[in-house]
Parts: sequence; C-alpha cells; structure tokens
Amino acid sequence: MINSYFNQYSKALLLRLYSLFVALYGILCIPLAHAQFLPDKTDAETFHHQASDAMQRGNYAIAYCIWQPMAQKGDNRAQYNLGWMYHNGYGLRIDDEMAFYWWLKAAATGSADAHFALGDLYANGQGVEKNLAIALGWYISAALKNHESARETLLSQLASNDKLAQRTFESLLQSSWNILGDTMEVSVDKANTRAGPDKSYKIITTLERGHPVIPLKKQKGWTYVGITGLGKNAWIFSRLISKPAGIYPLD
Repeated sequence: MINSYFNQYSKALLLRLYSLFVALYGILCIPLAHAQFLPDKTDAETFHHQASDAMQRGNYAIAYCIWQPMAQKGDNRAQYNLGWMYHNGYGLRIDDEMAFYWWLKAAATGSADAHFALGDLYANGQGVEKNLAIALGWYISAALKNHESARETLLSQLASNDKLAQRTFESLLQSSWNILGDTMEVSVDKANTRAGPDKSYKIITTLERGHPVIPLKKQKGWTYVGITGLGKNAWIFSRLISKPAGIYPLD
C-alpha cells in the first residue's frame, strides 16, 4: 500500500516538474519568438553566433529559442540546426521525423548540409523508410554543391557491391564524374585494367596515358577505380596511376 502510494506520488511529482520545465521553456522562448528576426545579415549572424555559443556550453534551450523562430521565418541554417538538435536529442527527445521536417525545408532553399543529412536519414532508415536510391540522390545533390563529406560517403557507397550503387556509379562515370572529387590518371603509355586485383583476372579494358580514373579502394598493390567516360569499374596496378601534375602540392 505504501509502495503504491509512493509510486503514484513520484509520478505526480515528475509530471509537475516536467510541466514546470515546459512552462519555463516556453517563457524563455516568448521574447525571441516575437522578435523580428533577419532584418539584415549582420543581425542574423549575431543570432547564429549566440545560438552556437549556447550549444557549445550545453544551453540547448537557449539555442532552440534562438533558432526556432529564425527557422520559422525561413533561415535555412537555423532549419538545419534545429534538425540536428532533433536528430541528436540536444535538449529535445530524439525525433528523426522532426529532423526530416526541418532538413527538408533547409534543403529546399539550398543547404548542402541538409541535402547530405537527408541522404543519411534515407540510407539508415531514420525517420523515413530506408531507401538507398533516394539516399544516393541526396548525396549526389550535396556533392554537386561541393559538400566534401557527401563526396566521401558517396564514394564509400559506390565502392560497395550493391547493384544499385554500381549502376549509379557507372552512370556518373559516363558524364558527371567531376562531382566525385579528385581523380588520378594513367601514368604510362598503356595500362590494362582487370576484373580483380591480380594479373590472373581477365582484362576489362586498356587505358592510354592521361586517362582519368576515380580511385575507390586499394588491395595488395592494386587500386579499384571507376573509369571515367566508359562507365566501368576495374582494378589497375597502383603504380600505373598517379595524381595529375600541377593540381596537387609537392610533398
């Protein structure tokens, strides 16, 4: 009987404390929610700085109260950051559906970070149904915006044995391989590419000096590459390719 009463009392106390927190949270946000944000870029930068500083100090409620009204008014950096807070549970319960909501808004106005984040949600099935085709689409659109992490993730996906990823990679190699980042090129007059990392594997094609390739992974002195223009993947002896002259700094 005593335990039952104690449990009911504890639950009631927790509910009151939670209600108090929500009320205080709302009170803190009221002045900011009614402020006229984004009168100019300088003020917006100040607000972003204040919110980021609050995040670093663990004051998530303050960061939320700054970014939420800015996000409502269309600031895509605030929208992205709100999505990040929901995705990671910073001061909020983890809610990937809300993260998706805010990241989709940010992506619609050009945020490369949001494009990349949406790719991760679809790749992992967080807040949305898992869908590699859509994930690759978001990674590609982020890579087109020069998002380095998106490029790295995209290359990692394309290096897998997934058939969809392979077809996507082959398509990019035929026309849009520049979005995949730095290339290497054949450094000898002629170089055979093979179906596996050994001379015992059949030849896929023979490349001439200067042909650009996209390196994906290495194994026992061989490099698995995407062959630009041909839309094929193959292995090439690593010593037969090098970085293009004049693009990379000397070691």
